Amino acid sequence: MLERWSVNRFPSLALHTFTAPEDGWLVTSHVIELPTQLLVVDAQYKIPFAREVVAYAQQLGKPIARLYVTHYHPDHLLGACEFDAPLYTLSAVSGKIAAAGDRVASEEHEKHPDDIPVHARQPDREVLEGTEMVDGVRIEHIRVRAAETEDALVIGLPDVRAVIVQDLVYNRVHLFLGERDFDGWRSALKTYRELPYDLVLPGHGVPGGGELYDEMIAYLDFGEQALASSTSAAEFRQKILHRFADYGGVTVLDHQLRFLFHK
Repeated sequence: MLERWSVNRFPSLALHTFTAPEDGWLVTSHVIELPTQLLVVDAQYKIPFAREVVAYAQQLGKPIARLYVTHYHPDHLLGACEFDAPLYTLSAVSGKIAAAGDRVASEEHEKHPDDIPVHARQPDREVLEGTEMVDGVRIEHIRVRAAETEDALVIGLPDVRAVIVQDLVYNRVHLFLGERDFDGWRSALKTYRELPYDLVLPGHGVPGGGELYDEMIAYLDFGEQALASSTSAAEFRQKILHRFADYGGVTVLDHQLRFLFHK
């Protein structure tokens, strides 16, 4: 059974990673533990898992000063209603949440009425690109402009050579290919692969190292070919499941089919 929490400790900070189970799409939330405060990255898909992150953070005995939401997809956004902390996003992400947040919340609420809010929480603060000192630790805010989605936030921690890439990288979890930007996503992966980070914290699955970039590129290459050669959603799904039989996140795979194969 997958352990839900993993911890990487450094002299200046600790990184606590929650990975949801299969029914939570194996999505991650990361708690950056600084000397006097906590920063949380992404809010979970379902309310029970968001509450689990909040309860864990409370046990650390420090206030949550920020909740970052890296992009507007429901699995990273909808649990934000459970956090008593200002919600930070890139300006471009804030615009997407304003335009589509309530629609995606309503769609997901219909599927899981007890676990998904009716409305999406709206951001409170804007994240500015660049480097910021927070509690004596350098935090890099980086905008990824074309990968899994059009705009997303990456958070670098250069002092400990760690990077929270979220949905730029999945770790042995089926990718959401619904926005179809295969070239942009591959290009971003190759760029980040060359950066001086040893610890890679993904948006789905457990933390890993630089090998995750090459695994992602291999999946994207196969996924693009499978999509081009499939005449139906069922055929595409079968090809992906056969090639990546040991991957989790089948719900993610199924969720995207309506975007890839329009009726």
